[in-house]
Amino acid sequence: MKVRRRPGKRRLPGTAAGRGSLFCPAAWLLAIFCLAALIIRGDALLRREAAYRLEPGQNESQGFRAMAILPEAYGKLCAYARETGADQWQLLAAAMLAEDFALEEWPGEERAGEWESLAQDYARRGEEAFFDLAASYQAVLGDIQYFPVPASSLRESADVSYENSWMFERSFGGVRGHEGTDLMPEIAEAGLYPVVSMTSGTVERIGWLEKGGYRVGVRSPSGGYFYYAHLSAYAEDFQEGDAVHAGQLLGYMGDTGYGEEGTTGQFAVHLHLGIYIQTSHYQELSVNPYWVLKAAEPQRLTYKF
Repeated sequence: MKVRRRPGKRRLPGTAAGRGSLFCPAAWLLAIFCLAALIIRGDALLRREAAYRLEPGQNESQGFRAMAILPEAYGKLCAYARETGADQWQLLAAAMLAEDFALEEWPGEERAGEWESLAQDYARRGEEAFFDLAASYQAVLGDIQYFPVPASSLRESADVSYENSWMFERSFGGVRGHEGTDLMPEIAEAGLYPVVSMTSGTVERIGWLEKGGYRVGVRSPSGGYFYYAHLSAYAEDFQEGDAVHAGQLLGYMGDTGYGEEGTTGQFAVHLHLGIYIQTSHYQELSVNPYWVLKAAEPQRLTYKF
């Protein structure tokens, strides 16, 4: 008589002790490691995405308005853009964001390549604040061709000087910050020094202002507004809407202003240059002209005076 054995538990293939068990410590460690790696990578991606996101109004920030772009570094940035085909204004915007709005020296092509990659990332993401910033840099710098006060071919002593007086305190009409740069002549004679347009553009404002005296405001093609104040006289009978070309004579340096029309002598003869842009929140937002003037110095006309 055959004795039947009691059926035992069947072992599935591949589940021998130490292999393939659902409770294998090695499998659990591998799963935990993979999960941790995914979490770390996801966190890094989130941080990177957050770093690329820009708050609106970068072109209204104090950093942007200071325009701390030293001419040598700016010139090399422009050359790099020409050589590589990069968009100059997007490259400049990316550089200023990366360098905390102070481009004081040229860091080399490797760093410029990082700016270019950053600019491409912002553009790819469609960052509106980035495009606004690039357009604002172009409005200020894109149309500059000449320094506003020509050199004299007759007098070596007839030069001008200026300092970075951005937001220095002024008191006429109430305490306020100085929204421009004053170009001071070595010969303090009203009507002697010619003033030319730094850009081509359109005469947008002309005539007397209490604070600015006889002034002319020119809107350049890229959108910058260039304000020339305290003139002693105009070069011609300009009207609003008149076209002007870069280097065209606008008038003569004087000391008009700080009173009713025709007031003179309330301060030293000089040219006040202001540069303004329009943003989503401001019709006229001032930016610092000092470094713009420094960059324009090599492009200086010569007049007989």
